[in-house]
Amino acid sequence: MNGVADENEALTFLNAFAPLATRLAAERVVLYSLSYQSESFGRWECELGRRRVRIRLAWDGKDKHLVVSTAELATGSKERRWALVEDHDLRSRRPDLGQLLATAEAAIRAHAGL
Repeated sequence: MNGVADENEALTFLNAFAPLATRLAAERVVLYSLSYQSESFGRWECELGRRRVRIRLAWDGKDKHLVVSTAELATGSKERRWALVEDHDLRSRRPDLGQLLATAEAAIRAHAGL
């Protein structure tokens, strides 16, 4: 993703993200939400997790920053108090989408207890 929006950019992202979501679902990590904005340099955000643990990943395509936050839900609650747990500045590495999603998967696995 080079920061220039094209008509297939979102589809490319979704096709790359789907196998990650499928692997995690096999380990009972649920994808609760996913958004992608091709006109914002390929910015995306997702929320995944288990019953009481949520993990939010936010990629800022312009600044090449991946932020990982977690929240623990009390029984019966939907309120999330996010705590920053990882902040990856990837400007110097210029990751491709595969490398970026590998970094995201490692963070999800670490914070989901896999």
